[in-house]
This record gives sequence, structure tokens and C-alpha cells, in this order.
Amino acid sequence: MPSAIHWQLKFRVRKQAAFDKCLARVVPLLGPGSVASDGQPYWKLPELWECTASTPVGGESVAVQVLECLLAANRLGTGWHVFGSLSAESAVGFTGVFSVRENGRSSRVAGLEWASFDLG
Repeated sequence: MPSAIHWQLKFRVRKQAAFDKCLARVVPLLGPGSVASDGQPYWKLPELWECTASTPVGGESVAVQVLECLLAANRLGTGWHVFGSLSAESAVGFTGVFSVRENGRSSRVAGLEWASFDLG
């Protein structure tokens, strides 16, 4: 059974101070017990800063864990692409990707440009 949601986050900011402010807004939205890594400029596009985060998942069933994951993702933005196979016993490969560059997508957090999750 999954034990955590693993996040990758990218923010459109120019400086560490702006990144820190954006991250401070996002971490509480991920859920209780969430922990984020230090950020750094994204190697491909230096105007983006990236970091990883993890959120422990409780829930007595895979269904509850998937719901917690989707609710956290929705607090970050709308228009996620969600992939994976689900069953009552497993959420292997359950992942999602979000980018504000795609039509119909919007971030609920200023500066959040791209995000992904993996329930693992």
C-alpha cells in the first residue's frame, strides 16, 4: 500500500526569496506532514526553480489514499493529466502532471508553473 505522495514542483521565479514565498504557500496545500526539499534553478530553464516534496498518506484503503492525493492536487491547480492503474489493493503507477502552459489549466498558487505527483 502506498505510504507517501511524491511531488515535483516548478515555479516561475527569478530569485531564491520569491521561490521561498511560493513554496511557503504550496506546502500547507499538499497536506499535513508535508516536507519540501531546498529549491534550485531548473537546469533547462533558469527562470524556473524546482524542488521535490513528499506528503505522508494515511487512510485505511487505496481508495482513501487516491482521494487524498487528488484533493491535494486540486488545491494546487486544475486540469491535471492523471495516469495509472487502480484496484482495491493497488495504486501502482498512479501519477499526475499539471502545466499552466496547456489550455484550460490554471494554478491556484501564484508562480506555480508545473507540478507532478506519484502515489508510491
